[in-house]
Amino acid sequence: MPFSQCRAASGALVILFSVTMAGCGGDAMPMGAGLPPGARAISDDPACTPPRCLEVAVPLPEGVTVTDNRVRLLLPADYGSTDKRYPLLYLLHDAPGDVSSWTRLGDAQAFTENLDVIVIMPDGGGGNPGWYSDWRDGSFQWETYHIDVMIPWLERHLRGLGDGHRAIAGPSMGGHGAMSYSARHPGLFRAAAGFSGAVDFLHLGRVSALYGFLANPIAGTPNGPIWGDPVLNYDIWEDHNPGRHVDALHGMTLLLTSGNGLPGGPHEQLGSPQLYAIEPLLLLMNQSFASTLDAAGIDHATWFYGPGFHDWPYYRDAFAWALPQLMAAITPQ
Repeated sequence: MPFSQCRAASGALVILFSVTMAGCGGDAMPMGAGLPPGARAISDDPACTPPRCLEVAVPLPEGVTVTDNRVRLLLPADYGSTDKRYPLLYLLHDAPGDVSSWTRLGDAQAFTENLDVIVIMPDGGGGNPGWYSDWRDGSFQWETYHIDVMIPWLERHLRGLGDGHRAIAGPSMGGHGAMSYSARHPGLFRAAAGFSGAVDFLHLGRVSALYGFLANPIAGTPNGPIWGDPVLNYDIWEDHNPGRHVDALHGMTLLLTSGNGLPGGPHEQLGSPQLYAIEPLLLLMNQSFASTLDAAGIDHATWFYGPGFHDWPYYRDAFAWALPQLMAAITPQ
């Protein structure tokens, strides 16, 4: 049975959940067909087109605050015509990205067009980067929202395979989130990838924590409200640093990529020197994280591709490299 759509009074397309609806032609999705309540199509984003790409607002319990509880979903092409269950790929965005980043900038819809996977793309702070953390000052609870609220709620309503069949990936801040969530919640994800990810703020101990903290006005790195002062609250920085918790990553498929910040790559953008300046710091973080994994005897794969800057053209290349490996890890054998 195909997906069906109806144009609402506002002009937006909405996905129907009842068997029929007056004034709408064609067959509608039956109730209970594996879509979250309130899922709707987006009418103003050519990179998120129905019936595969939908958006849904996740209900927030009392005490959980986020700036945006919308989640974008990409469904397999045959999702509406079968009762199959699928592996799940969670894609986290960068700073200061938003819920639309992976479809608008990452070509996620095209990359996954022929794959049997449910892709879940949550918000992580929009213009106010949340660092996939519950903030020290109590302003936001991003980790609680994603791990304890969003994932259980979505997976109750989607036809996902669940444990053993989840992967998580992201660039920059999203790469931090992918490794942090994997390390802090052992067994939740089978595979994780970071694309120029901020995976080890403590590669030089307190020194690198301090320059990460001071870079906030330029790079949106964690500041006082998020993890506190890296001198007075170093324990919080350690708690959220994936490089301090690698023992929890045994048995996972782990993928790391980064450029070196030099010109000469395939996507030159010489008018943006700050993007080149940031990337060498991310390379240091990823090399340090890879060394920590080596020391712990944890298998992983790296692609340190040389010249390149810190932005989506290279994140897309990295995603193309990682995606088959992520799928191999979470697809039933």
